Amino acid sequence: MKKIALIVPALLLVMAGCSKHEGAAKGGSQVVAKVNGSEITVHQLNFALSKMGKLDQSQVKAASEKVLQQMVDMELLKQKSVDEKLDRDPNVLQVLEATKQQVLAQAYMQKVASKQAAPSEDDIKKFYDTHPELFSERNVYVIQEFAIKDGNEHASEIEAGINDAKTGDDIANWLKEHNHMFSVNASRKAAEQLPLELLKKMNTLKAGDTLVVKSPQALVLLFLAKIDRQPVDLEKAKPVIQQFLVNSNQQTLIKNEVAALRKEAKVEFYGDFSKMTMDGNATVPATPAVKPDTDKPEAPLAAPASESTQPAHNPAIEKGLSGL
Repeated sequence: MKKIALIVPALLLVMAGCSKHEGAAKGGSQVVAKVNGSEITVHQLNFALSKMGKLDQSQVKAASEKVLQQMVDMELLKQKSVDEKLDRDPNVLQVLEATKQQVLAQAYMQKVASKQAAPSEDDIKKFYDTHPELFSERNVYVIQEFAIKDGNEHASEIEAGINDAKTGDDIANWLKEHNHMFSVNASRKAAEQLPLELLKKMNTLKAGDTLVVKSPQALVLLFLAKIDRQPVDLEKAKPVIQQFLVNSNQQTLIKNEVAALRKEAKVEFYGDFSKMTMDGNATVPATPAVKPDTDKPEAPLAAPASESTQPAHNPAIEKGLSGL
């Protein structure tokens, strides 16, 4: 018969003062459960709880019990997997090795990134002043987005044809009259939800203007139906600018470190890749960016969007935007 022993006193230690999931008592590992003799410790439980974010004191007991039950199930499945010798399966071993490699690489990148000094007040002020389109001259744009399937072949004709358009309906009617297949989507986007290169172009336009964007899939027309000025002052912008600069500086540190490692390393390619040479550009996983609150697009205090953090609408349109 399978034996599962829940060690209640140790679990209570986890729950006492666990608002930050630091229930481990001083003096070493505390066992909270045994599954067929295999121990689950308070440290393992606290680690699992930490993935849930900060919990209120009233939530800790129920969350701890739920997570521990899940850990018991995982341990049972792991034990059964070992019984079936799946831990020796080549595919499983590959996944384990790849996971280990990724975890170790991430750990080193975090260590490198931690050496970065916090942005100074001057750095923050300079970023604020350098990007008025995000802050002092921040706009919220009401955009009608037209994706024209065959548009790239007729870009000059289309651009000339819609030049006098005053409304989105004018554009739609002209496209219909000239038998261009298109899809249309309306959206409301704050400045920080747009790629910086696109934002710089849009910041020079006024309501009623149209921006033409080429993408591999379609020609995209961005008609600015309305522009609302919603500036953000320096004090409100400081926390977001600081986080943005931290992310950006960390990415630079990591990229430089990888470039240095590449320079020092002896790398040889074989087989079909024998003629391959080292790329001069270091490839680094992106530092997670501060994402805008897409449920509240006008809310200021979101960092400028990167090409990988744009709100998703029409795929062809997003391709056109990201191309900038």
